[in-house]
Amino acid sequence: MAGESSARKVGRRIRGVLGAKGWRKADLIARSGLKQASVYEWLRGESEPRGEALSKLGQALEVSTDYLLGSDMTYDELSPGEVAARESLRLCLRDLGIGPAHAEYLLYQELAASEGAPKTVTGWHDLITKVLPKVNEHVRARTRSREGYRAGRVLPLKAKGPSRAEGKKSTS
Repeated sequence: MAGESSARKVGRRIRGVLGAKGWRKADLIARSGLKQASVYEWLRGESEPRGEALSKLGQALEVSTDYLLGSDMTYDELSPGEVAARESLRLCLRDLGIGPAHAEYLLYQELAASEGAPKTVTGWHDLITKVLPKVNEHVRARTRSREGYRAGRVLPLKAKGPSRAEGKKSTS
């Protein structure tokens, strides 16, 4: 890939993200609203998207234009699947207003690095807003039930029975 033209690199990145997301060329064309002939040229590496077309491609693929152009070295060592997961998460967190100060931000970043991470914004949105809250609720319920079970077996000091004064009153 050392002598690869920039148009071919862009085409390879587009194909990689499409594959990682499980999308077809037709899906990209429908999502981007771009002409089929242009998209096919870019996928083959015959030309490079520019301006508004590049922006539409990035939005449709849910990745940054910097990634598509290869101008961000952060992505150099990542597979297309890892890029799709991280970029989709970035967009989802932006849409949800979640930043680095959020309590679970680092958890989401760790999840994005895992192989089974969602590759689309919709997938991340569902995971963050629907699945993870239910998992957290389940974990809290199990923790409470375990703590309640332990607490039920240990009698507090006040529950040893009637005090001596009360015992004498009741016998008299």
